Amino acid sequence: MQVKEIVTRVRSAIDELMANDSEFLGGSSDEQNLTDVIIDKIPYALTYVIENAREDMLDGDILDSLTAAELTGVVIAAGQPVKVKLPPDVIRIVSARLSSWSQSPVPVAESSQEYLMQQDEYARGSWDRPVNATAYHDADRYLEMYCAKTDDDKVETSIVRKPAIGDTSDDTTDVDVPVRLEAAFIYQIAGLTMVAFREQIAASLFAIAQKSLMEGD
Repeated sequence: MQVKEIVTRVRSAIDELMANDSEFLGGSSDEQNLTDVIIDKIPYALTYVIENAREDMLDGDILDSLTAAELTGVVIAAGQPVKVKLPPDVIRIVSARLSSWSQSPVPVAESSQEYLMQQDEYARGSWDRPVNATAYHDADRYLEMYCAKTDDDKVETSIVRKPAIGDTSDDTTDVDVPVRLEAAFIYQIAGLTMVAFREQIAASLFAIAQKSLMEGD
């Protein structure tokens, strides 16, 4: 989707809900300001919808895995937790498992009670009742996997990295948006744009974006 198409579609989304365009845009300078704000919101909106969409709405092209180089330093020992330092560009873990596991549990947050249980070797997860978690240690984020069955276990992941967006000052630049997330992406930008202009329709635009994320339209 080219930048110029994004701008056009966002403006249309805003126009749909704006009661009186003449009160919102008063001249050419306001028109340019609107365009600039829309373009500025592109990376924030794209990251948001990718992070929050249902797994089945993510196109295969944006799914990745951790490489062997990124797994350097990982220690795997039977009966022990496995800790993987995540690259800073990882924004979402779609699935993570050790090769001996029969399932890929959704990672729990370090603020959860379940994460606290993982610190107790008698209560934490095991290879037949696995638990994944994400936690920060100093400034680094880790994927923690409880626990390995054998020393030969392998880490298997499906992740999403922060989207790379080119020069948005060029209106022909292509922005790679998963097809099923296009509507949510457009309305999310529209909502962020209206927040910048302190327009009350921002809430309605965000609501449409959320509905699109839930329904995949």
